[in-house]
Amino acid sequence: MTSRLTNGSDIYSTKKGFSLYAGQTDPGRIRSKNEDNLGIFPEQGLFFVADGVGGMPAGEIASMLVVEVLPALIEQRLELSSETEFKSFTQNEIILRLKQAVIDLSNRIATDSQKHPEYAGMASTLVLVLFTEKNLYFAHLGDSRAYLLQDESLKQMTNDHTLVRHLLQVKAITQEEAVHHPGKNQLVQYIGMSMAPGPDVICIPRKSGEKVLLCSDGLTDMLSKQEITQFLMKNSTPETICKALIKAANLAGGKDNITVVVVE
Repeated sequence: MTSRLTNGSDIYSTKKGFSLYAGQTDPGRIRSKNEDNLGIFPEQGLFFVADGVGGMPAGEIASMLVVEVLPALIEQRLELSSETEFKSFTQNEIILRLKQAVIDLSNRIATDSQKHPEYAGMASTLVLVLFTEKNLYFAHLGDSRAYLLQDESLKQMTNDHTLVRHLLQVKAITQEEAVHHPGKNQLVQYIGMSMAPGPDVICIPRKSGEKVLLCSDGLTDMLSKQEITQFLMKNSTPETICKALIKAANLAGGKDNITVVVVE
């Protein structure tokens, strides 16, 4: 199943061992164009969010290319057409192959932007989760995020690839200064960058009853982690969670495009 959803459309199903999954994207209240995209590929166990980088040309095209190109790259790198070969990979091998697929994607989009002057500099964020029989693999470039809800506790599984986070890591600024720092949304890693990308990939064991949330910064800039946790806990299905999160982010201002994917 390929998913490119805009203007508040939903998608949800009950296939392939997933209790439920849903995705929704919305332009927000300020911007006329939605440069976010999402991918739902349950046959591969693959779910992701891509946010076309604001301020750069063809952000919408970049995030759409992520949806069109990434699944095939992951299928190729992980040999998903052969179930036996896929299961024979170790965790470290899957991490390395998933990381290379994301690098391949970034290089592909960077090359396309060089070939087409009208798309010069196009870029996107990416956050994904890949489900295998026993594990969850998270990968990302940029500031779109992945969260995991387990036992009523929400954990952020990704670290923003932004200038502010870098400055915090080297203790050049304080947490208080970071809140309103002009580099808060300035990306240092992203899909389509001219320099060699360094995607983060992690692996954790699967557990029953957990929920995965993938989202663009249009959600996390509007709602706190505590608010997001409450929506994940009090809504019964991924579909209702997505709708509630989008509505709340818009009520809080809706200053950017908002995209969420929830897998239970």
